[in-house]
Amino acid sequence: MITKIKAVRVQEIIMEGSANILGNIRYNNIDERCPIDKNGDKNPKSLPLARPLFNNFSHYPVVNEIVMIMGGPKDTYNELGAIGTYYLPPLNIFGSPHHNAFPNELSDNELKLVKETGEVSQRNYFQEIEKIRPLQPYSGDVMFEGRYGQSIRFGSTVKDSQQPNNWSNEGKIGNPITIIRNGQANDSTKMDFEHILEDANRDDSSIYLCSNQQISNFQKAGIGSSNSDPLSYKHMKL
Repeated sequence: MITKIKAVRVQEIIMEGSANILGNIRYNNIDERCPIDKNGDKNPKSLPLARPLFNNFSHYPVVNEIVMIMGGPKDTYNELGAIGTYYLPPLNIFGSPHHNAFPNELSDNELKLVKETGEVSQRNYFQEIEKIRPLQPYSGDVMFEGRYGQSIRFGSTVKDSQQPNNWSNEGKIGNPITIIRNGQANDSTKMDFEHILEDANRDDSSIYLCSNQQISNFQKAGIGSSNSDPLSYKHMKL
């Protein structure tokens, strides 16, 4: 039984199969090499399994991310005293919402792939995308960020911030705002890990739930419309 929380490296994420195996990971110690098969590929099938700790909040890691594991009762604990291994969401090593993979060694075939494509294989379904940047936070914000530019911000009106935003021009400090965004605008002027703000005009799609804020420089959209003049939409109480 694992009695202490321990850092391990994910070597496989299982995304197919029965309900009791879906989302499980195979892992090894962060200083150990992953087993290699006769073809020179990594073969994690002999490694131990861990399942997600939470059942109503899913945050699945990708290969080579570091997670914390701990021991806890399984469904047969009362009858057999069975103890299982559970894992927490990935460690925020690089501060990226996209991924925080931290490999310690590559197989010969992976080294060949890096030389040919410049990328490390994830051996599953995850596809690395450039220029996915974290959101700019403000004091008191609660934010959820997906790996591909999706996000939900539970924020508020803020004043006199060194990082101004486009929803705090009006209203009182603390007026709540919820911003749901699907897809992140590509800003070539920003560094890879530089924080950015939501942009209603350039993000793929978004929903702003306001309370007395003014969304500045908002451009209305319409099929076949040539009117792209900036507008300011202020929340109105009915």
